[in-house]
Amino acid sequence: MMRFFFYGTLLDSDVMALVIGRRLPPSAFVPAVLPGHSRRRAKGSTYPVVVRDPAGQAKGVVVGGFTSRDVARLSAFEGPGYRIADLKVRIAGELATVSVFEPVATRLQPSESPWNYALWKGHHKRPFVGGLRKALAGIRAAAH
Repeated sequence: MMRFFFYGTLLDSDVMALVIGRRLPPSAFVPAVLPGHSRRRAKGSTYPVVVRDPAGQAKGVVVGGFTSRDVARLSAFEGPGYRIADLKVRIAGELATVSVFEPVATRLQPSESPWNYALWKGHHKRPFVGGLRKALAGIRAAAH
């Protein structure tokens, strides 16, 4: 069972449920911080990337209990622009090493704009989820 730190669209329980194919209880999302990083909007996109920032504290959540099938689905969702890295996060004041989808610098460029979850949820969630539903329906149709 793997534990991951999420800092972007997967903070959203609806997006998470669509990606892994089951709904997690709210208690599964444990608030955490990734020290030495900050969230920036990816260039030309509505989702974020984390960038190294010595003064930064990227807010997010840690979610555990993922099966290998879940991790395969999460990796497919994140795509080739990310790699899984083991990084230290702070959970309730304690440091823990968890997996993080870290952007591959040559594939994803950060913008200068910070990324804000509440803003994304208010302005971009509906079209993002609509596009994700379509993409997942296409994948499932192709698999049959």
